[in-house]
Amino acid sequence: MSRTHPVNQPSHSCSDAAPSRSVDPEAAAAAAAGRTEANERLRMLFDRASVGIVSVAPGGTSIEANPAAERMLGYSAQELSEISFEALIHPDDMELSARFYRELVGGTRDSYEHETRFIRKDGQEIWARVTVWKDPAAAEPIAVAMLEDITEVKLSNLALSERAASLERIVATQRDIAAASSGDLEHVMQVIVERAQALTRAQGAMIHLIDGEDVVTRAACGIATFFLHNRRPLKESVSRFAIDARQPLLIEHAENDPRLNPKLRKLIGDRSHICVPLFVGDRPFGAVSVMSTSEEERLGLEELQTLELLTGVLSEGVSRAAESEAKRKQLDALARFEAIYQGALSGVLVISAQGQVIEANPAMVQLLGFDHADQIEREFARHIHPEDREAVLTAVHKLLESGGDSLRQQHRLIRADGKEIWVSASLSVVRDADGHPSFGILMLQDETERKEAEQALLRQSELNEHQALHDGLTGLPNRTLFRDRIEQAIAQARRDGGQLAVAMIDLDRFKDVNDSLGHHAGDVLLVEVGRRLRGVLRCSDTVARLGGDEFGVLISQPRSTSDVAVVIGKLRAALEETVMVEGLSLPAEGSIGIAMFPAHGRDVDTLLRHADVAMYGAKETKAGYLFYDGSRSESDPTRLTLVSELRRALEQHELVLYYQPKASLASGEVQSVEALLRWKHPERGMVGPDEFIPLAQQTGLIKPLTLYVLDEALGQCRAWQREGLDLAVAVNLSVRNLLDADFPTQVKRLLQKHEVDPALLRLEITESTMLSDPVRTKRVLDKLAAMGIALSIDDFGTGYSSLSYLSKLPVNEIKIDRSFVMNMADSENDAVIVRSTIDLGRNLGLQVVAEGVETEQAWEELNELGCTLAQGYYLTRPVPAAELTEWLRRRPAVEPVDIRRVA
Repeated sequence: MSRTHPVNQPSHSCSDAAPSRSVDPEAAAAAAAGRTEANERLRMLFDRASVGIVSVAPGGTSIEANPAAERMLGYSAQELSEISFEALIHPDDMELSARFYRELVGGTRDSYEHETRFIRKDGQEIWARVTVWKDPAAAEPIAVAMLEDITEVKLSNLALSERAASLERIVATQRDIAAASSGDLEHVMQVIVERAQALTRAQGAMIHLIDGEDVVTRAACGIATFFLHNRRPLKESVSRFAIDARQPLLIEHAENDPRLNPKLRKLIGDRSHICVPLFVGDRPFGAVSVMSTSEEERLGLEELQTLELLTGVLSEGVSRAAESEAKRKQLDALARFEAIYQGALSGVLVISAQGQVIEANPAMVQLLGFDHADQIEREFARHIHPEDREAVLTAVHKLLESGGDSLRQQHRLIRADGKEIWVSASLSVVRDADGHPSFGILMLQDETERKEAEQALLRQSELNEHQALHDGLTGLPNRTLFRDRIEQAIAQARRDGGQLAVAMIDLDRFKDVNDSLGHHAGDVLLVEVGRRLRGVLRCSDTVARLGGDEFGVLISQPRSTSDVAVVIGKLRAALEETVMVEGLSLPAEGSIGIAMFPAHGRDVDTLLRHADVAMYGAKETKAGYLFYDGSRSESDPTRLTLVSELRRALEQHELVLYYQPKASLASGEVQSVEALLRWKHPERGMVGPDEFIPLAQQTGLIKPLTLYVLDEALGQCRAWQREGLDLAVAVNLSVRNLLDADFPTQVKRLLQKHEVDPALLRLEITESTMLSDPVRTKRVLDKLAAMGIALSIDDFGTGYSSLSYLSKLPVNEIKIDRSFVMNMADSENDAVIVRSTIDLGRNLGLQVVAEGVETEQAWEELNELGCTLAQGYYLTRPVPAAELTEWLRRRPAVEPVDIRRVA
């Protein structure tokens, strides 16, 4: 290794010899040999010294360094000569070292000694005792530094100091916890976790307390705050391992330790973990945990020992605080109980173990109807209702025998005035140290009003359920319940290999009765028909009113069609006798169609459809009744021709819409129109809906027919909008539409197709149609209403719907049947129905439309009654769209004008 500047080596030149003095050659040789020997000894000491020696030039770079200095600092002598000596000193010690060096070079100090830190080439920090002096033989100020490695000694001393400081902090913490333990439990636990985190240099700390089978985090700080108030099963908590082992748990590498929840560990980045159990005597009651997220400074034995030193005071601090809190709560509870006892609205009794009254609060005296507490029977059981007494006393006896603490019951009491009341009773048993009952606290809450309300609600619920499944006029099952019973009968027949029959009955002359004698007579007739039909059937059979004048009969488990024919004969016999109404003899005959399971259908819809086909066949042939005949219904030429023509009419747009306006009775303004279907037959001319709508309903063509009407009507609505006429359009629906779950989606597509606001569409349904299957109907209506479509009940007053059911439907409008409106001037009954319907609509927030308005007198009377809208010939008969458009443009805005006077 090259060393260019030996330490303390003087330099010589020729000019050093005195020119005038002679030199003894032998003496000069001896002197030179002596200097060489001295230099060699110095070199040996320099190279072999155990301490580092470095000479530093004025610029701060190293001139020369011995091997010990190289080893100590990790640099070669050549490397040291290329860097500033100050760069080797720890930044925190630089200021002091630089000041000492400046004083040395400046001459105010000859030497100095101090302890400082150096940074080795590998980055390691070392401690050294540094002694520095000036080289007296050097021509320029060269400093010589002697470095003694004291790292081990220094670190040992620092560790001792840190340990002493740590012990001092632990003792201070113990004092603080002991001082705080008489205070609030939450405060004490918060002090503990904060001190535990600080003492262990962890990133989080928390306390878990055992609560039954769970542990609850009651206090936390740092990253552990995430777990505050968390409750989890003790068996799933890492504290279980420390508690079960009854000793502290150290997890130095938490990343892969299965005892820690992997999701939570990943969430907070837990890398090391310590858990110390807490005990009261021998009973564990919780644990203290600390955690660290540091990769470099993991928690270890030192932190574990720190927490162990705190364990006793931690346990004592938490338990003492818990005890203090429990005492405070007990005192507070006693104070609250006294206040509650005297001022409670609930009756409170203190009862001995033998059931005798010890004390009663004022509310209990009032509840039992007495003036003073001493009027209460000593044996409180005497106040219990006789029908409930045995059950109550049995339950109390079981509670006392089983060692239970509380009992809740509902039963009746008899007040002093003899009145029966319902109470909610809560009995709490207080036991002595041996577990024997000392006394009981009985709290009674008057539940009479609530109980009566519940019973009323139950009765109303049962009534609503009955109404949802039964016809409001006759009390017979409706279509929903009828279908359900058929489904049950089909399931039974499949299991037994049996049969069943479904019969459809339609009264032959009911429309004549209604039109000539009014709806009251029709009502009487329907009720009597229902009674007669029910009277001839077995209990296992069902008769239902399906709507209008249509009845259905289910005959369960017949052995043959002959058995069915016998029952049908009884039904016909029951209908042969006329019905007396207000002195008039009214006909009750009907046409009956029958379909058998499994011969004519294996599901409800098929059986009902085929029975319906058979019934129409019986009506057409005047046969009285017919069993379904597949060959007849499918091959009847007249029927097939009409069906085929109707299908063709749909395809070729032979079906046209006429429109009739609905106008405000107050202003005469036309707000909407009703679309009415007509068949422009190429050979028969204009065909009315009465001739083809029933056929469409029987064959299923009513569904595409309704969609056709909607498509045409919405297209016309959009055309009117383009012409500046904002008219809502109304379309009639059939029962098949209301039972089709996909119908609302189809309507939505048509609205989108024509870009019509749903608010401009009205859908009209008859009352009888709505009642045919209330549950399925309401489901479809709710979907339509949710789209913003207005719903109207047509022919209101003819279907016998209950007001409770009507109020639940999302309808916006009711239409008074034309028969009532046209006859209200001559019939007081019809006038009452009109007035009642208008009042009902107003109370329910519905628009009311009067159909069949044909005279100025009817218009004015309806306006005075508060009816909203009118529809009828007084305005106009139904006309094509173009004609109606012209009429709208020509008529005055506020005065109704008959189109017959304009056209």
